[in-house]
Amino acid sequence: MRKRFLASISIVAIVCMGALAFPVNTAEPTISVRIVKYGPDGTVLDETHVTYLWMEGNLPVYGDGITHYYHQGPVFEWPPGPWDEGETANYKLKGAVKGTNIKDLCELVGGMSPCDEVKVASSDGFSQWFDYSNIYEPEAQQGPVVMGWYRDGSYVTDYDDGMQLVFFADNSTNPHGYHIFGNQDMRECFAPKYWHNFSAVYPSSNGLSVKYCDEVAIYCAPPVDWTLELAGALTRSINKKTFEDGVACHGVSYTDQKNRTWEGIPLWYLLGWVDDANAHGHDAFNDAIGDIGYGVTIISGDGYQRTFSSKLLARNDDYIVACYLNGTELPELDDKGKPLAPLKLVGEEVSGGNRVSNIARIVLDIAPAQEEKLTLIGDETRSFTMDEVWMMPSCTADGGYKKSTGTIVGPHTYTGIDIAYLANLVGRIAPSISIKVTASDGYSMTYSYDQIMGDLTTYNGAMGEEAGGPVTMILAYEENGKSIPYDRGGPLRIAFVGPESPITDGHFWIKQVNKIEILGSAKEWDLTLRGAITEVMDRSTFESGVGCHGVSWTDDKGRTWRGIPLWMLVGCIDDDEEHDFSDAVADKGYNIALIAGDGYSLTLESTFIKRNADIIVANELNGKILSDKYWPLRLVGPALARNEMIANICEIVIPDFLTTADDGTHLFQNLNMCRFGTISSSTLVGPL
Repeated sequence: MRKRFLASISIVAIVCMGALAFPVNTAEPTISVRIVKYGPDGTVLDETHVTYLWMEGNLPVYGDGITHYYHQGPVFEWPPGPWDEGETANYKLKGAVKGTNIKDLCELVGGMSPCDEVKVASSDGFSQWFDYSNIYEPEAQQGPVVMGWYRDGSYVTDYDDGMQLVFFADNSTNPHGYHIFGNQDMRECFAPKYWHNFSAVYPSSNGLSVKYCDEVAIYCAPPVDWTLELAGALTRSINKKTFEDGVACHGVSYTDQKNRTWEGIPLWYLLGWVDDANAHGHDAFNDAIGDIGYGVTIISGDGYQRTFSSKLLARNDDYIVACYLNGTELPELDDKGKPLAPLKLVGEEVSGGNRVSNIARIVLDIAPAQEEKLTLIGDETRSFTMDEVWMMPSCTADGGYKKSTGTIVGPHTYTGIDIAYLANLVGRIAPSISIKVTASDGYSMTYSYDQIMGDLTTYNGAMGEEAGGPVTMILAYEENGKSIPYDRGGPLRIAFVGPESPITDGHFWIKQVNKIEILGSAKEWDLTLRGAITEVMDRSTFESGVGCHGVSWTDDKGRTWRGIPLWMLVGCIDDDEEHDFSDAVADKGYNIALIAGDGYSLTLESTFIKRNADIIVANELNGKILSDKYWPLRLVGPALARNEMIANICEIVIPDFLTTADDGTHLFQNLNMCRFGTISSSTLVGPL
């Protein structure tokens, strides 16, 4: 049974809980690897075992033991954003490595075919999958996938983490000449199914760097499957199994004049999967659009095509896309030796050349996407097209931003609309308001009145030192006289500009903006995290995290809370690896203390909160900043009892991990670190 303690923890109790951090048990370095090849039915076709010494003596050696290689961990700041195209943040040094190409190991058991996959597994159970192209035909920016058995002058027996996968990326795209296999490289070189995402959200090429490698397993692909491409308002690729499952649910049959029975899916069902955003159910077919009329083109594998009107096809079961003939799959060729499989258009109303065979694609003459719009929410809700945005009064000035790495971007010349003007369209700018800006991917940030009015730290563009000067917050649509492309944050992004070309912190520059809301005032606050290391998050940083890792929960009163899972915050301080939750340490067990501004506290066990998305540190209620009763943060979620939902959180501490030199006493003596504005101590009465 899990243990949970609810108490008002004194200074002495926290210190006495212990200052020793639990050691992390890691797997031992591996010195040999099993290489195996499986057939499509799972049988072992061939296998062998080799040691690192055998590899060095019998296979080509990659690496010179001098050149250093890097991967990239998750990037949480925006900008540069999680893909960090410029490779500016969170490098992971793999060292000066020597090793053996995974391709050469695969060849020991017969090699890979283009449709095969390979799994590289660790002795601790972790594994990653790779496709043929990444092993046999790697791009230069990815480089060969190498199993490293030598690092920084030592063989694997003398260092931890080995044997380990290292991507020998070239240095042609890195501004500093480093050999970095970055997150953007992973994005460009790997199919999405093979990406590694930290916490299932943040891309991290470092997650592909398997440690303690002890197996390379080739899995031969089964016979090639067919797909049907559907393109309309949406684009879908339907494989053989999905189509046949559809026949099982919605199948219809037709017997032709030769007494042959065809079975498949009515064409109009397929149209319903891509004619709008509703892709499921009997009502998926959009009758209104179908009645207006659009073209439907059926295309065969050799390019032959026929076009029909949606008015003719609407809910008409006499146009059938068939995959079965007399109860079996369609033959490859028809009676005249022409391609027939995998699909053919048949039915009572289909005749002559309209009986398209070997169907590969169905295209609806429908616009694939709606026009970009900006939504303003205040006293009323208004939406504006991009044309309408461009017609609004604008200003042009220079500005730039400072990345978390210290790199200065710009200044550039931006044209856009003063945020105050936009806010006044649905309300008014006043000291009592804040605004919440949301991007198309759901990322959001709330700006206080002072920030809206330009009260931000500014920096000298050349030196990066703090400076002064007026700043104006705008919604920009042009950069250096040109429309802002998507990869630069467009079509609309937040920018801070002024006559003295101010430089401001980059996390305020939200990209791809599509919604601006006027809210109540936003007071500033800090959340102190202290354990193996210390981190202090201000309001903007926490909100940035919610934008990327946010989860929501609706309680039994119908209220929706939103915030960050507690385990992710604990992962910032449970060891010296920031933003990387340690399962091994959590499994050993330690306490986490959540402390309110008045000293009230709650203690939970690490085994209970471990990767538990049902325990949330919330900063929003029904889409708004928490009221004074709960502000700035409240612990909520379905995994908690009501009396465990502590409010007014200002600190999260792992007492066991505090060192003697930093015993955390000041955390509880100096509660003014939590900048609670004008909230009185009488407001902070407990968790409810």
